[in-house]
Amino acid sequence: MQRRIFASAGQEAFFEGHVHALNVLGGVPTGKVRYDNLRAAVAQVLGFSRHRVEAERWTAFRSHYGLKALYCQPGIRGAHEKGGVEGQIGWFRRNHLVPVPEVATLAELNTMIDRWDQEDDARLIRSRPRTIGEYFTAEQPLLAPLPQEPFETGRLFTLRVDRYSLLLTELRPEIP
Repeated sequence: MQRRIFASAGQEAFFEGHVHALNVLGGVPTGKVRYDNLRAAVAQVLGFSRHRVEAERWTAFRSHYGLKALYCQPGIRGAHEKGGVEGQIGWFRRNHLVPVPEVATLAELNTMIDRWDQEDDARLIRSRPRTIGEYFTAEQPLLAPLPQEPFETGRLFTLRVDRYSLLLTELRPEIP
């Protein structure tokens, strides 16, 4: 698992986290990746099914990397679908972020997290016969290659210029 801490929970951070994870993994999962119904990816949940109207930038990002999303069912029916991931996040938080590490910058904290993630490769989860790193070594050949061109993860804006060639201060997100 690759972890990252950001100053915000915006769509840009969501994309940056994906880019970091895919680069560290060295490829793109070829199967479905399970997602909760977070706003960075989902514009609208359609009923109590797995059908979603995706956020436009997420669709572009997902298409760029060839990611196949599987969205958790909403409500109580989908609560069991994300327990394993949330359990691992809780384990990591309790073992590495309590008490909160004292750092000067987020970059310093993320460097620590990268080190902890590398150390986790030697860890066994419960009574499983192999370490996290051994499981990943077996699965890594199944990853698709990363695209040659990077995806612009930042927010896109359409700037407006007034008649004096000055940028107007009100920035509106660009709709791709």
